[in-house]
Amino acid sequence: MECIEIYTGGDGQSQFRQIEAFEVGPVSFKGVAVSLSSPQACESVLLHEFDSDYFLGWHNPPSKQYVFVLAGVLEIDLGNSVAAQRFAAGAVFLAGDLHGKGHTTRAIEAGRALVVNLRG
Repeated sequence: MECIEIYTGGDGQSQFRQIEAFEVGPVSFKGVAVSLSSPQACESVLLHEFDSDYFLGWHNPPSKQYVFVLAGVLEIDLGNSVAAQRFAAGAVFLAGDLHGKGHTTRAIEAGRALVVNLRG
């Protein structure tokens, strides 16, 4: 599955890049063929509900975290020459810019997201 990763570049600025996450392979489960990824350990899972006026100023995530947008639209801005990216329902991104300037998060439409904090 492709998703966008937010990471800290060598200059301390956050950057976007496309990555392949959750590589899946065929598995037989009780005689039914399905595609599954290998499990990934996580620290916590949170449901984040946000109003349309939600804005979180410059910040870094506490640990790497997958954000699965379930409803609404979030906009991530890196504050540099790169255009802000919007993530609507069904989108997944990996917030991994643990140090440096960080990013801002703004709700374009109210909604909810599932936030999975990874270990390590």
